[in-house]
Amino acid sequence: MLTRRTPMKRGAPLQQRTSLKRTCGFKKAGSQLARTQMKTRSRKKAPRKAERTYLDRVAALGCACCRRLGLGATPAEIHHPRKGAGMGQRAAHRDAIPLCPEHHRGNTGIHGLGVKRFAVVYGFDEAELTRETQALLIAYLPPKESA
Repeated sequence: MLTRRTPMKRGAPLQQRTSLKRTCGFKKAGSQLARTQMKTRSRKKAPRKAERTYLDRVAALGCACCRRLGLGATPAEIHHPRKGAGMGQRAAHRDAIPLCPEHHRGNTGIHGLGVKRFAVVYGFDEAELTRETQALLIAYLPPKESA
């Protein structure tokens, strides 16, 4: 059933309920506004040299899922599992898994199926693939960061 909308009535302009103080990192210095120093923090840490080297070697291994299924070496992307990390965060670079685009982002991949369904369909999960990758590259594994 369609409902009839009533038009907005014209009247007095809207009243401002909050003041327009400059509180976002500005302070008054004489007659001019001076920018205060604000700490900025990066949301994602850039990989260190050892981690970059490790991630390059992880990608060079080829897809871990294709290797397990006997399909041979295929070009891989880096997948960071989220297990153990907070919501919206990614795991450490040392936990990275090499996956081809289909097994990473495709409909039959870990992001397409979801982590639980991926484990059911293929018979192995992210943790197994992480352990396997780390075992293959144990000599290049970057040290754990202490929190």
